[in-house]
Amino acid sequence: MSVLVFAEHDNESLKDATLSAVTAAAKLGGEVHVLVAGANARAAAEQAARIEGVSKVLLADGPAYDHLLAENVAPLLVALMDSYDALVAPATTNGKNLLPRVAAKLDVAQISDIIAIDAPDTFQRPIYGG
Repeated sequence: MSVLVFAEHDNESLKDATLSAVTAAAKLGGEVHVLVAGANARAAAEQAARIEGVSKVLLADGPAYDHLLAENVAPLLVALMDSYDALVAPATTNGKNLLPRVAAKLDVAQISDIIAIDAPDTFQRPIYGG
């Protein structure tokens, strides 16, 4: 299984949520690749390359990705998903904006707000009661 992780960053450094997403992706098994999309984001990509367990970093660098707008990043992810079995993103505002669009374009189910991965096909999610 190959897993693509969408990196949250500020074009200079990764956010902590990305490290959690990489840890989760590793539990799915197989190779873990990280996508850093941004403008002048080479420093963030270099930091991603130093994360234990990451075997490859993809850098999409250009002005269209400067603010990580879902309208620009979602088509990039959709195009990349032919080579991956799973996509993992942090449960941040960007991740929650981006992944539903990608799932809809790929016609797949999205599993959101995961708090633990027990097996590649078994996840834990919080349940809220009223």
